[in-house]
Amino acid sequence: MRTEVALLRLLKKLQSLEASRDRLAIAESLVVAALEVLDARFALLHGFRSTPNGYLTAPVAWAVAGGESATTSLDHLDFEDTHLAAEPLLEECAHSESGIAVSEIDSEYVLIFAVGPIGCPVAMVEAHCQERPSDELSDCVHELLHIYSEHIGLLDYAELDTLTRLNNRKTFDDNFDRFIELAGMSTPVAPDDTEAPQQCWLAVLDIDKFKRINDGFGHLFGDEVLIRVADLMRKTFRSNDKLFRFGGEEFVVLLRFVTADNAERVLERFREAVETYEFPQVGQVTCSVGFARIDPTLTPAEILGRADDALYFCKQNGRNQVRSFERLIAEGLLQAPSATPAATQDIQADIDALFD
Repeated sequence: MRTEVALLRLLKKLQSLEASRDRLAIAESLVVAALEVLDARFALLHGFRSTPNGYLTAPVAWAVAGGESATTSLDHLDFEDTHLAAEPLLEECAHSESGIAVSEIDSEYVLIFAVGPIGCPVAMVEAHCQERPSDELSDCVHELLHIYSEHIGLLDYAELDTLTRLNNRKTFDDNFDRFIELAGMSTPVAPDDTEAPQQCWLAVLDIDKFKRINDGFGHLFGDEVLIRVADLMRKTFRSNDKLFRFGGEEFVVLLRFVTADNAERVLERFREAVETYEFPQVGQVTCSVGFARIDPTLTPAEILGRADDALYFCKQNGRNQVRSFERLIAEGLLQAPSATPAATQDIQADIDALFD
């Protein structure tokens, strides 16, 4: 393809790419544009996640010559144990100063373009071409990826908490309805079935006696505690679980498709990770966790209220523990909610009032 034609195709894609806030739509536009500019047979966008054991990869969006394109919903995106080191061409590209790696495989050229700093990719585009594209066309794709990176950075600025880099409260409010719909996709298990149902859960996490940390050590160390807790959250929970900072010392986790026992187990693992972590200057810190099932028949306020009730029970009964709203009801430690929800307007106000 002539460079002039490629540039025209690229310009047509830029408007739709930059106008969207939907990350999946942006990813799909990106791979379709790369496919068309390179005259490729197939193009794929790789997502990346950093772990203590290295980078893991998973497909996010792909396109095939002839018009077929698709995305993997970020709500369903499972990063399997596919390490970057197991993909030699991807790893070569990640560490390449040029941000590109090329290999000839089965009579076609496979090109990998990196998005992000050398050695720390944010994403990568893989393209399969019958003929090797010219340097000019490769440069067109690089420019496209630069624009993509800048646009995602702007979205991150709007959607992430500036201190912890977790999703912020506004992002939660904007997306919770969609997560409730996702929870409705779980299939209830028949009463005589021995297999426990996999459902979605909302957990509210609160750092115990955080005001004392700020008062005793200063806000600088208080902020450091929040940053370290957020890091422990990223290490404990799966990449497809949603992590939010609600404000202050309060965090929320949305767990997708796990049993009640497994939900409690992973939340308990996080509580233990916080309790055993040595925080700079502060020393030991603990947290309390209340969680509830995401019931699609309930309103967002009701679901938040149930998790909040479980958290409130933790705070009133010793702190540093994990409690399930449903189990508290079953054990008679909480009253079953009435048909008309009360005092569920704002979880933030409830918890702040508890510690004033």
